[in-house]
Amino acid sequence: MNMDNVKLRAYDGAAIAGFLSISWLFFTAPGAIVGLSGPAAWIAVILAHVFMLLVFLIVTALRYDGRDIIAVTSGLLGKPIGLLYGTALGLYFCFFAGVFIRECAEILKTYSLPLTPVYVISGLIIFSAAIMNVLGGQALMKSAGLFFIVTVFGIILILLLGVNRYNPDYLFPVLGEGMDGIARSGRHLTSMIGFVPALALLAPNFEDRNAYRKSGVIALALSALLSILFYLCLTMTFSVSVSPEMASGFMELGKSIYYDHFFYRFESVLLFFLIFSSVITASIGLYLARKSAEITFSVKSAKAAVAACAVVVAIIAFLPANLLDLKNHYLAAIWNYGVFFTAGIPLLLFIISAVKRILKYEK
Repeated sequence: MNMDNVKLRAYDGAAIAGFLSISWLFFTAPGAIVGLSGPAAWIAVILAHVFMLLVFLIVTALRYDGRDIIAVTSGLLGKPIGLLYGTALGLYFCFFAGVFIRECAEILKTYSLPLTPVYVISGLIIFSAAIMNVLGGQALMKSAGLFFIVTVFGIILILLLGVNRYNPDYLFPVLGEGMDGIARSGRHLTSMIGFVPALALLAPNFEDRNAYRKSGVIALALSALLSILFYLCLTMTFSVSVSPEMASGFMELGKSIYYDHFFYRFESVLLFFLIFSSVITASIGLYLARKSAEITFSVKSAKAAVAACAVVVAIIAFLPANLLDLKNHYLAAIWNYGVFFTAGIPLLLFIISAVKRILKYEK
């Protein structure tokens, strides 16, 4: 059964949105955020999530007549603009999935599979994501719902087990690198809370408008809570001088847990959560890219769309030469410009819609 033929509950949407928001915590983004804002990273998290909550609540007004965001764009600005936006959205999700997969492969190679070529790891994740899509939307939805609970539990478990390592003195000065650093890290965080266009694309599949709105609010609340706790714990464990240098702050937190000889080395537990979370997130990214292509170009064959999008994702995942190249070019592009897709374009569509309604009312 394809996801297009089933109705999404609030929890289903929250699981999809949650993976798109919290999976980045396992990788290099936290180090970049702490490097920009210092001990105030948790403040940047709050500001970014409050902003995205406002954006999401505003964008929910675009869901009228049961249309997705591409159809809304076509209705507001014409079919050529809708075609352009649908293509851009599909490429954005391909880029998102490709960069995410490559970063996951780099982290796995660094912490668990040092002798395995990064292209082999990336290829296996892409293959798994493609299989999830071929199996259909129902399988992806059920898997996302199940493993989202597991992932949230895993994150909370690691943060609780590391409590004996936390030093609150590392949280000062409270404003860290100042408001400029908080603002820049907030922009990066906003770019990584990427589910607003995703849920807007899936809007017709929700049971009703209330389920659509609840899914985003639940996902944002969980993402904010877990992110705040994580950045606080990361800073209190390693300080702002060490955190930016880590490939994965979460993996280092897992390695730092130690109570006695028989209760330590929890990075293996984290690897389990990281792998399953990454496969599901990559599958969601590939699904959204495929769905954008199907809507934009009226593609009838889901398998053909999956194959085409998987090839694009593979090209993007295989291009970076190493982790440094990935961070300096591909991840930097998401951190600096992803906000236009996650918040800018949806807000622009709402403004255009509001202006048109006002002009129509005045006539």
